Amino acid sequence: MWLLFFMVLGLSSVRLSSAYADGSVADACGSMVPGHTGFTPQMTNPPYRVRVNRSTYTPGESLTVTLEAVQSGTDFQGFMLQARRTAGGAPVGSFSSTNTGMFRLHKCFNMENSTISHASANLKTQFVATWVAPLSPSLGNIEFCATFVKDYSNFWTMVSSNTVLADSSV
Repeated sequence: MWLLFFMVLGLSSVRLSSAYADGSVADACGSMVPGHTGFTPQMTNPPYRVRVNRSTYTPGESLTVTLEAVQSGTDFQGFMLQARRTAGGAPVGSFSSTNTGMFRLHKCFNMENSTISHASANLKTQFVATWVAPLSPSLGNIEFCATFVKDYSNFWTMVSSNTVLADSSV
């Protein structure tokens, strides 16, 4: 009887520890905190960065966003990325990527493809995505916010890019 109990307990633990290995993020859309039971985000400076290829954008324009390790030996297993107004709020715009098979697109806050995440726990040193600004000219300044997961117990949330300014000439 005890053997059966420990087998069930062990299998339950395995499922808990791999719950987000495939990039599922529905429960983390707002906070960007993965559901890693018993662990909280790291408070140290992240060994990762979020880079954007432009400092301004116009409605409908595509920007390239790069997630990357800043030092060797700091590969990441998982990530979650959103564009958000600097004034706060839900994600804006939509993502795509050429790294098919390495990512999943998500609908957060009823916005299709507003969030992109990893598709597997394979180690990564870099991930490149394309973000398309909405056609609305009133979006304002934005920043790209990411969660980087080094492993189940070590992750950093709300790692932000430089502010990307809305082109005021539009």
